[in-house]
Amino acid sequence: MNEELNEVYHKCIEYSNKIKNPILREVVQTIYEDYKEELMNKPATPGSHHYFKGGLLCHIYSVTRNAIAICNLYPNLEVDMDLVIFGALTHDIGKTNDFNDFIESENYNPNASNSFALLGHSYEGAHIVENYLAKYQIDEQFKNQVVHMIGSHMNEYSEWGALVLPKMLEVIIINFADNIDAHIEPAHEIIRNAKAGELYKIGNAPRPYYKSLNPNYNKNNQN
Repeated sequence: MNEELNEVYHKCIEYSNKIKNPILREVVQTIYEDYKEELMNKPATPGSHHYFKGGLLCHIYSVTRNAIAICNLYPNLEVDMDLVIFGALTHDIGKTNDFNDFIESENYNPNASNSFALLGHSYEGAHIVENYLAKYQIDEQFKNQVVHMIGSHMNEYSEWGALVLPKMLEVIIINFADNIDAHIEPAHEIIRNAKAGELYKIGNAPRPYYKSLNPNYNKNNQN
């Protein structure tokens, strides 16, 4: 597993090398160097999606991949790919303060401190990124746009939610990429074990779903 996680980590660094702005590129790479151990040992959520050691890193990688893919599907969009990639790679960095390292136990304690309950990962991530950006000479409004990618990536007000609702298309793309991965990742094993036509439930999903009754389903959907 460590070998696989190392590969995912280096793929994230490869994505960061696509960032043209030298300050943003250096900041995200420094964050990944400083938080490597946390990224590779913590789950993305306690008991929902990517609930395994290194799940946080795997989720961030998938969100970045998804966000880039969305932008490639709409090549005429004039979005700032630097903001999209930077924001995707750091959108959940605040969770490094929220959860303990993952252990295989029914008594897993997700919270390392009260920060998760009182502040939330959007604030914590925005705070981490802003502290790194403070070391550079950077336009104040542009800095606020960068931090907005982290603070608003949830696109809703809630315990897990945004500090302010999205005001840039780049963060909307990150939000969709995030939602896709959070909903799809935990479904793999559940769908595989469900019988045709059977209702199955995915984690915290608001409702159960049906598995297809298409007689060609297995033949057409298995690679």
